[in-house]
Amino acid sequence: MKPVRLFCLPYAGGSAVRVYHDWPAELPGHIELRPLELPGRGSRMSETPCPSVDGLVDDLVHCVLPAIDGPYALFGHSLGGLLAFELARRLEHAHHRPARHLLVSGYEAPDLPTEPDRDHLLPDDEFRKRLRELSGTPQEVLDNDDLMELLTPVLRADFTASNTYRLGSPWLRLSCPLTVFGGLDDPEAPPHTLRAWQHRSTGPFRLRLLPGNHFFLHTERTSLIEAVIDALGPAGEADAGRRRGRRA
Repeated sequence: MKPVRLFCLPYAGGSAVRVYHDWPAELPGHIELRPLELPGRGSRMSETPCPSVDGLVDDLVHCVLPAIDGPYALFGHSLGGLLAFELARRLEHAHHRPARHLLVSGYEAPDLPTEPDRDHLLPDDEFRKRLRELSGTPQEVLDNDDLMELLTPVLRADFTASNTYRLGSPWLRLSCPLTVFGGLDDPEAPPHTLRAWQHRSTGPFRLRLLPGNHFFLHTERTSLIEAVIDALGPAGEADAGRRRGRRA
């Protein structure tokens, strides 16, 4: 019986390996975590950051497709949630490899009529102030000019990707279950912006709200991991689902 391969995507500026480094210790044996590193960070530090969702998804497809040899799920937080959604759509509709489950965290529904952000265009000092407001970049990093010189191009590229994204082909919905996580006090993806995600899949939908702001991913890590485990179900469920599909 193959484990469920859980591909995880980071928030803007984050390294997937670092963001999810402590998840495997809390996951059961039937869930295998695979962090997806994006260009410009971690082991891919030497690569040029990509400022578009389409370009990032192109890159991710090449990384993920060869690694799909059984059931898989996708999880992403903030920008990572948007990338997980578009990656799931590409894998299902272009490559006929639907996910077992999509888990989106801390990102508002992509088809809401909202005014686009333009913070990727801010001058460096105002951009750094915006990062302080988000509370996702450590203070010691924000105060270190050398580190910020290295990190700012990655962050600008990620913010550009998120801010310039527009949902295309809205009729191409997923077929897998979709679970969305949100922070009760998240100003970036408030709870009222999350329920519309239900229109992005024909499968079962569930919204789960946790205490915390935009980075409840860290402050409520144990509760979030428990909810992810619950969403993916017990060992053996994936094989049972494939057997039911073959009989159908």
